[in-house]
Amino acid sequence: MTHEPQPDHDHVPERRRLLRRAAAVAATTAGAGVAATVGLPGTARAAPGDHLTMGTTNDAGPATTTLSLGYAGLTLRNTAGAPLRLVPGEQVYPHVLDSPTGTVAVDPLGDVFVQAGRPGDEVNSWLWTSEWATTSVPVRPTRVLDSRDPDLRRTIVAGASTLDPTGRLTPGNPIVLSLDHLVRDGYALKGNVTVVGMTGPGFLTVWGSGTRPTVSTVNWSAAGQILSNFLFAELGTLGGYRSVLTVQVSAPTHVIVDLTSLLVGHPSQVVAVGGGAAPASAAEAAPPVEPAPAAAAPGEPVVLGQRNSPGVTTVTSAAPDGAATLALRNPNGATLELTHSDLHVASDLAVGTLGVGVYGLEVGNGTSVGRISDAAFSTSNATMLVSVPPTRLLDTRSAAGRARLLEGVGRIDGRGRVLAETLLIVHLRDIVEYGDGMLGNITVADTTQGGFATVWGTGSLPTASTINWWTAGQLLSNGVITQLGGYETVGGDYYPDVVAIYLQKSAAAVILDATGLLVHHPDSAVVNAPTSTRTAAGSAGRRARARAIRQAAERGDRAVRADA
Repeated sequence: MTHEPQPDHDHVPERRRLLRRAAAVAATTAGAGVAATVGLPGTARAAPGDHLTMGTTNDAGPATTTLSLGYAGLTLRNTAGAPLRLVPGEQVYPHVLDSPTGTVAVDPLGDVFVQAGRPGDEVNSWLWTSEWATTSVPVRPTRVLDSRDPDLRRTIVAGASTLDPTGRLTPGNPIVLSLDHLVRDGYALKGNVTVVGMTGPGFLTVWGSGTRPTVSTVNWSAAGQILSNFLFAELGTLGGYRSVLTVQVSAPTHVIVDLTSLLVGHPSQVVAVGGGAAPASAAEAAPPVEPAPAAAAPGEPVVLGQRNSPGVTTVTSAAPDGAATLALRNPNGATLELTHSDLHVASDLAVGTLGVGVYGLEVGNGTSVGRISDAAFSTSNATMLVSVPPTRLLDTRSAAGRARLLEGVGRIDGRGRVLAETLLIVHLRDIVEYGDGMLGNITVADTTQGGFATVWGTGSLPTASTINWWTAGQLLSNGVITQLGGYETVGGDYYPDVVAIYLQKSAAAVILDATGLLVHHPDSAVVNAPTSTRTAAGSAGRRARARAIRQAAERGDRAVRADA
């Protein structure tokens, strides 16, 4: 029984986000028991100058309590629950953005903020979490559709009645495949799509759900061909189906779809396969409280609001169900500060130790050979893959399709073909802000003779090819993954987020489509968020991340100019 497509669908459903979070929690708590919600019992039992009273709420006011530990550490143990709670603060922004290196805080959205870098050269960053980060999970190559085989048409949940008697897809009639048996609320898939048995020239489009985008995934120029292309496509929703893929053709053909990887928030989703004010400046921030001289030494109680030098301090709790723990709360600043030291190296980190180095948060993993700490991925040191609705960036055959070109417009002939030995620069404005790369598809059409094209993120021309053709009159497509770069015109105008294309030996019309972006944070993929959302009041966190994204986007081959 099949279900026809419904006109309404949720692009990024709230249910999908909740299920991703539930999957991550299930994966990390399996077999460990469930910790009870931890409250802060009692009233303040200690004030600045008093001793820390365990098991109660201790209020140090605006003062800073410091443990000077050197290479030792504050060891927190709770055999029945979390040893440390970082309590979200409603007033984290904007002052935390100018906090010292080593600051760790939880913002009102539950995201972990880390101030990394060297003192004087701090970098705002956020740790990746399964709430908004993505990860690619390779799977055993799996055929999810072969329209020639009735058994491999069982994934079709809408549009099966439009196939011809042999199983070919028919023009203008989309079919929808469900991958719910392979992934729970997935973001996207990677794989391969093949067309065979076509009756004439045409093209095929693959996307998640909703209205068909004006892009192509595979193109062919005649009957009797067999052609394949790399596929990266966003997954959508349809009715009760949470991970669907839609396929539509412009001419009758059989279609084969093979899956090799899934993009998810957490690996546990993969089923086994056979506004506010701008950040305040340092001058506007409240003056720091100067710590008093050392108030506690080893063997003495910890004194609130003063500097303490206890060597190794261990707090142990065996309360049932994790009812007792150490909760750090500071509504006006950093929740936790891990002091950075230039002398502190990775090999010093014992198992379970957290530290902040030049590149972000580090975690001691306790191995005895070689490097024994792992850097946590964050917005300052890594990029993630984010799926986007298939979007046409360039089509040299029309004036509208050439609107993003910064260079090369004058070297396109009357048939829309780019002349040989021509450089094209395509700007991804309104698609991405300070991205690191893109995934998509490149197509050449109406070729004049054999040749090839190279796609890259600007700079010197690489000795590589992205798509090749061998004669005149061809129509061919290929998947593409490329860095993004910055570009300055001869007039001095600077543009971030550009991609370059260079044609050699042959003229051809060129089409470029985007299906995914490599970014430091999903906020960079602005094509996924309307302008009203990006500029809404109360967006101090979003503005902070924009600043962090810009910092992270600076790399050796691409400086990010302040005016960009």
